[in-house]
Amino acid sequence: MRRKLVLAAALAIAGSALGQPIFTPASGPGCKDQSKAEFGLWTCPGPADYVVRFTDEGNIVSLTIAPKRSIEKVQGPTAQWRGGGKAFGDKVQWIVRSGVPKAAVIRTWRRPDDDEREIQELSVFAINGEKACLFGAVEIHADKANEAALARAEQAAEARCREK
Repeated sequence: MRRKLVLAAALAIAGSALGQPIFTPASGPGCKDQSKAEFGLWTCPGPADYVVRFTDEGNIVSLTIAPKRSIEKVQGPTAQWRGGGKAFGDKVQWIVRSGVPKAAVIRTWRRPDDDEREIQELSVFAINGEKACLFGAVEIHADKANEAALARAEQAAEARCREK
């Protein structure tokens, strides 16, 4: 029995080293809501003291990924776009390596410029310490979209954000 427990613990550690996904809420009671009339602003906790700050001004939405200690100092959002009906999914999927977030995936809704149609995607972000960037997106109606987004997140976990 002890041998099985040791093996299970070793497999769990190996899984997290390979980027086992962790899910956290993108809204709700665990998040800090600082919204005002006509302006949504809330911050939700992620793993390893990282947070995601969401804003929704009606037409323009954004999110910022950073360690909690530096979220107020970040220059500009990680990503910003014309929001669709819902704008953000219900949870954030994180890729964590050696206890540190390296990538994140969230379902998003957006409207392309000069177009009122709505596009639903799984947006993938690379995280490099205090800097995060949009790495790519997978259209939600693509074949095996969830698996494709997770594979993209694994790539993002190895990538570096470009300097602005």
